Amino acid sequence: MALTSEMSPGQLKILKAVATLLENPANKITVQNIAKEIHVTDGAIYRHYASKDEIFEAISGYMEANMLGPLNAVAKQTDHTPKRLEMVFEQHMAFLEGHPGLARLLLGGGASESAPLAERLKLLNAKVRAQVAQLLKFGEAQGTLVPDVTPEQAAELFYGLLAGTAVSFSFGLPQISVGQKWKLFATAVLKGGVESTQAPAL
Repeated sequence: MALTSEMSPGQLKILKAVATLLENPANKITVQNIAKEIHVTDGAIYRHYASKDEIFEAISGYMEANMLGPLNAVAKQTDHTPKRLEMVFEQHMAFLEGHPGLARLLLGGGASESAPLAERLKLLNAKVRAQVAQLLKFGEAQGTLVPDVTPEQAAELFYGLLAGTAVSFSFGLPQISVGQKWKLFATAVLKGGVESTQAPAL
């Protein structure tokens, strides 16, 4: 799990342990269990984080960076909405695949582990969906959406695929490939389907 460069090796190790523990819904996230997972003492954990809430604060920040970051970054890479959507979709899917424990957390599983966590995750989901909807509004203005689909409807489909993927990774369910998911979305929403991601000639 590639976390932010600002974190110390010890902090990274702790957050990796929490993400691993979250993969099993039966696990209770306690400082004792985190310490056991990485074979250190409770005191070693507290040298890096003052409390369990602080650990989850760091995890929330990491999730926000990986879910909102791609939405902000693609604007600097291309102004072609279908390509932006494809890039965001692929990065979100890669994040969920690489972090099944955090996928469960994104859905609200384990949110009771930390008092501020549930509200922060609710806000994260709302921000991601709102930014996807805004991106699709740009697509509508560019004329890249099919005529009978609104940006709000397209955002619902996009986020539905995202949430469905999180469910599949959280519970180890079978699922179709990312490429197949993208094809379904692009066919339903974008003029030209998957081929629409090719930027128009200047």
